[in-house]
Amino acid sequence: MTIRITSQSLSDYDAQLAYKTATAYLCQSDLASYLIDQLEHQHLKLTVEVSSDPATANKDTSNNGAIVWNLRSDLSPSTNVPAVAALLSSAPAAKQPYVASQWGLMHLLALACQQLNEQLNFRDADATWPWLDEKALSAADIEQAVASELADKPMPVKQDWNRLLNRE
Repeated sequence: MTIRITSQSLSDYDAQLAYKTATAYLCQSDLASYLIDQLEHQHLKLTVEVSSDPATANKDTSNNGAIVWNLRSDLSPSTNVPAVAALLSSAPAAKQPYVASQWGLMHLLALACQQLNEQLNFRDADATWPWLDEKALSAADIEQAVASELADKPMPVKQDWNRLLNRE
């Protein structure tokens, strides 16, 4: 899969910067790094539309092979996953919306892995994650494992979204 980054509300540079910033934080998790790599090397195409539209900030507008990730989203869609709730609550109050926005991308990528499980080659997955080999892969299981791995990692230092959104 080739992951293509697009945006109707940000420049291509800013959309790429936001995606790379978020994935750099998420890829501190070995599982997230592995899954993003798997998505990038499949023969399918996935578009990540990076949005800064306040009107769609906390709405799921993804469809037809396009993930819409809104930088302004500050609600985690995964607060019912214990490790995600713990990770988000451990962030300093000022950084919680920023980390929640990054987690929104992780949630969308986990859903893509869940939906594309039949096409992705998880059969060669490291034994560290034997549940990746399941026929019914769960996005919640992915998010639980990634949040657990990120729990002892440093939070992002800068809040790049503020800089990107202030350019608009």
